[in-house]
Amino acid sequence: MFKKVAFASLYGTEVDQHFGMADMFYIYEIDGAKAALLQKRRFERNAHRCHNDENFAKAYELLKDCDAVFTAKIGQSAADYLIKKNLRVFEINAKITQVLDSIIEENNKEKTNG
Repeated sequence: MFKKVAFASLYGTEVDQHFGMADMFYIYEIDGAKAALLQKRRFERNAHRCHNDENFAKAYELLKDCDAVFTAKIGQSAADYLIKKNLRVFEINAKITQVLDSIIEENNKEKTNG
């Protein structure tokens, strides 16, 4: 069950950013049948070296209170790093509202079946 999720997005409407290049993550809280934007978090990485443990650690610190991150694309090493830290990672190209609707539906199924 997801209660807080992050989206790599340029304008906050679609999941359209590669994880390693995303400057902004939109954080949503999911409560029952509704989702609300909590905040926008800017990611400032070492611009010269996107794929390294230092940047992975910075990204994790930025997103560690989330249950999952949704991104248009993510490299295997970045995904492995986040997954080892218990952050679920999903590659998807979709509108954020569609993803949130799907999460709410799945959360409700879990409540009913659990």
